[in-house]
Amino acid sequence: AAQARLKGVPQHIRCSFASARMALPRPPLAAAEAGAVAAARPARRGPGRGRVGRTSRAVLRPLVLLGLAVVSALLSSHGATLFAGARYSVGGRLRHLSQVARHAVQTCEGEAFIDDAIKASAEAGPAVLVLSFSTTWCGPCKLMDPKVAQLSDNFDGKARFIKIVGDKDPDGMQLMKRYGVRSVPQYHVYKGGNKVAAISGAKYDELLATLQEHASA
Repeated sequence: AAQARLKGVPQHIRCSFASARMALPRPPLAAAEAGAVAAARPARRGPGRGRVGRTSRAVLRPLVLLGLAVVSALLSSHGATLFAGARYSVGGRLRHLSQVARHAVQTCEGEAFIDDAIKASAEAGPAVLVLSFSTTWCGPCKLMDPKVAQLSDNFDGKARFIKIVGDKDPDGMQLMKRYGVRSVPQYHVYKGGNKVAAISGAKYDELLATLQEHASA
């Protein structure tokens, strides 16, 4: 009907009329229509549901924190125990090895000490004495030291080992001059008070063969 009434009205007037009509406020919906629209909208979370969610989180949070604290305490105690055991085990092994090395390879205490050791090889024993000459700056000496310590362990009771560090031990330089040591490492082997071999350089196989020859009999 409205379109019939607007028949013959110019186009620009029709547009103005349509715009004015759209700008007018819409009449309120009837009660039935308002109920239908409300029913068609998605249901919103009620206040009761929100309280239940907040209550659940409030109960679960302390339980989760308590569980994490218990797990952390167990890991800390057992981890510390295991670490301590491993540390003491390794530390004890290293101390044992160092004590064996110190006991097996003696440190030079001076010229008189070396003279007594040579004399003892002829009288009291063990019959074989090894004088190991080195210096603090000698790289090959450091490579040979653990091998010499192992030899002293292998020939325990058959050979005595004394290490002479020329630039550190008492009378070290005098002893090196006395025995004509011009290069290190150098090993002088005595048996029964007499020198039977002088090995110059990091020659482990030659030192081992010399000990097997003189200390195994």
